[in-house]
Amino acid sequence: MNTSTLPALGALLLGTTLASAAPAKAPETSAPAATAAKDPFVFSKWAQSRFAWFDAKRDNAANPWIQDFNVSLRMQYQWSNLDPAGGEDRIKGGSKGDGRRWNDEWRRFRMGVNFKFLEKFKFVNVWNIGGMDGRYQYKDGWYRGSNTYSLYELYTEYNAGQATFGLGKMKPAYFGEYRTSSSAILTIERSALVNQLRAETNYGISARSTDKNAKIGWQLGMYLNGNGHDNLTEPGFNTGDNCFVGGTISYDTSNMAFLDKSRLYLDYAHNFTRLDTYGKTGRNIPGRFEYQGTGAVDMIGLTWEGTRGNFYLMTEVMAGFNLVNLDEGKSKGAQNVFGVTIMPAYKFTPHWEGVFRYQLATGSNAVVVDKRYYSTNSNYSAVSDCLQGFYLGANYYLFPDNPNMMKVMAGVEYLSSNGTDAKGAKGYTGWSYSVAVRTNF
Repeated sequence: MNTSTLPALGALLLGTTLASAAPAKAPETSAPAATAAKDPFVFSKWAQSRFAWFDAKRDNAANPWIQDFNVSLRMQYQWSNLDPAGGEDRIKGGSKGDGRRWNDEWRRFRMGVNFKFLEKFKFVNVWNIGGMDGRYQYKDGWYRGSNTYSLYELYTEYNAGQATFGLGKMKPAYFGEYRTSSSAILTIERSALVNQLRAETNYGISARSTDKNAKIGWQLGMYLNGNGHDNLTEPGFNTGDNCFVGGTISYDTSNMAFLDKSRLYLDYAHNFTRLDTYGKTGRNIPGRFEYQGTGAVDMIGLTWEGTRGNFYLMTEVMAGFNLVNLDEGKSKGAQNVFGVTIMPAYKFTPHWEGVFRYQLATGSNAVVVDKRYYSTNSNYSAVSDCLQGFYLGANYYLFPDNPNMMKVMAGVEYLSSNGTDAKGAKGYTGWSYSVAVRTNF
């Protein structure tokens, strides 16, 4: 672990320690006989207020320019261990006696600020903090680098009443699992197909319905999908046609089925990038860090999610047509991919939650498994014709009144890959065991 990791890890431990702190002694009043009632001390509310540096309503300090000012901090440290079918022969370095089944890393470490101003505007700026431990990788031996800093979000929103408009670098939130914030997802990692098709944060313009609970909701966006190398240079767009558009229509389906509160989403995105002209016009194929757009020319998804008491359910079908940004050797001839996700969850107590997820993705040489940690630690191919996954997890929320402030997640997943990639290598099959600690302030 790098020394730069220690302060952040200390913050995690400090938060856990303070969770059991005793309430502070109430100050004495000038009239002991008429002691005013005082709300009990709640650590989660106290901690969240430390990150809200200014709130006009809370501080009873009306300000025509700035209505609130907040600092954000999101951390996630996680561990994983693989048990692939084939045993040690399927672990990278295993044939040399240097196999490593386990991996750990700072998965996320983000800091930023956000504030509301002039009553109708909001500003958001979030950075991925560099110098944090990355996961172990293998190339003639195991090595571990550090995550480099990068700009994650930088945008302004304007609330025009029924519609809200955005401008800047933001998250194109398409597909149910990706629409859910990384601080609120119920599994340690999103499903493979969502990770394959989604786009990273990108510069663009957006518009959406302001009321998220409206009977009919919508969102539209147009984004440029190129960034500089490793996201360090902003921006570094590749070509004049390097952009994509997306849209969502949602409908409130509450009480229409067995869920009391539910919503149906239809997502569609189209990418205008002409990757087929690379190599023919002198343009280089963009590398992994230069291309941050969608994983297909056309993507479509239908998501239904909702709750009934302590029960939650998300079901999703999705497809990507004319895939882009794939490994040319392993994915030769790949065109389209299709998938299904079913994810129920149940809160047994305010602190404990169980979650199950089934995922299926299929397409000739077209399915790419999530790189954490299946293709990082094993010598199975990351590409296959068909992938099925069964995830069973448990989440423990330290503060149920603000569940995503601090939680511990544990999950076991079995993946089964069918078919071989274009080079004849088999896709990953076997187990993984993971634990993550997340905080979000």
